[in-house]
Amino acid sequence: MLFKGHTAEEALAKVHQSLGSSAIVVQLKRVPSAGIGRIWGAMEIEAWAQAPAPIIPTPITSDSPVARVRSAPKEARTMELLRSLGLNEDSARKVHQSIPSSGAALTNQEACLQLGAALLAAWDKGTKRIPKTPRRIALIGAAGSGKSVATAKWITIESLRHRHDCRIWCLDGIVANSAEFLSQHAELLGIPVETTWNPGLPPCSREFLDLPGWNPTDPDVSDRMANLLDRFEPDCLLLTLNAAYEASILQNQVKQFMPFRPHGLLLTHLDECGSPSKVWDLVLSSGIALFGTSSGRFIPGGFDRTGGEAWMERLFEQV
Repeated sequence: MLFKGHTAEEALAKVHQSLGSSAIVVQLKRVPSAGIGRIWGAMEIEAWAQAPAPIIPTPITSDSPVARVRSAPKEARTMELLRSLGLNEDSARKVHQSIPSSGAALTNQEACLQLGAALLAAWDKGTKRIPKTPRRIALIGAAGSGKSVATAKWITIESLRHRHDCRIWCLDGIVANSAEFLSQHAELLGIPVETTWNPGLPPCSREFLDLPGWNPTDPDVSDRMANLLDRFEPDCLLLTLNAAYEASILQNQVKQFMPFRPHGLLLTHLDECGSPSKVWDLVLSSGIALFGTSSGRFIPGGFDRTGGEAWMERLFEQV
């Protein structure tokens, strides 16, 4: 049976409501939305599902091969599959807990589809925090996270490809904002750069706030940055992370910056480490979806916005 939803979470809810929590998803894909939504490029999720085959009880002796196989719970096999994808223990457990229990035995393909559906549902849930057409964009993160390069790529695309009028606010924290190349690049594009806060300026289609990187464990610096963000009032606040860092460092940075309530994640230096399992661990641990990625120092190349379906495919390709 075919079920549709705006997100994977909505489509799966319809599957379970109609066929029960033991239903088996046999196909899951993102397709253009029907009706007027197609004009705006809207997408929806199609889920093909079937009810599980009835279980016919048969007498089994305690020493039979079937009994020994059944003694290994299916939950353990599902966890083993999740670990084989490269996910850390916390991520694997979180995905496993979101999958409804099923009495039917699943093939490897069916199990992968169930896992893929759970992963995509978690991604789509996090995506709800990200505005579709942001106007005021602020990138935050630690020093060396690649915010300025990513901003340079982004404003080039917005200005030259989409013909939006842009402005950059290069403001100081307690330390000076030393991203001079970003200011020079913006001036080459004819994009105004403001170094002091002036709310009286006329609005632009896209406004970017560039702040120096900082350590959020320093309360004085964090208070200063929070004040600047409150003045700017971003409708899209992105936590920028250097993907080349070790997973434990990235997880710690996400935890430290969570009080700022970022709408999405922006991963830079993806050309140095594009591990899909690292991406999924970040999304699953934070509950925040990936807004986009930045690779290399060439401008504007390497700035991409890739959805959860593509990252799910990359995850399964490495198995």
